[in-house]
Amino acid sequence: MNQAMKRKLDAGKAIDVSGCWRTEDGDYVLTKFVEGKDYCNMVRQEWIWSIGRRKSDGAILAAHDGRFFRNPDFDCVWLR
Repeated sequence: MNQAMKRKLDAGKAIDVSGCWRTEDGDYVLTKFVEGKDYCNMVRQEWIWSIGRRKSDGAILAAHDGRFFRNPDFDCVWLR
């Protein structure tokens, strides 16, 4: 188990996205973005690396890579 991840979740400093619906591309669909929190999938023991708000419809998506950074279709709202 990732102890750093568990400590952050227990302290309320991180948000577990493992229960979120996922797109066909594997992105997590978030209902909201909380500034100042870290994001992870505790089940898979993986950190989220980027979160973007899609410009076309405002959907907030999270990924295990940096795909939303410098992506013209998204406003990157969080980058690890």
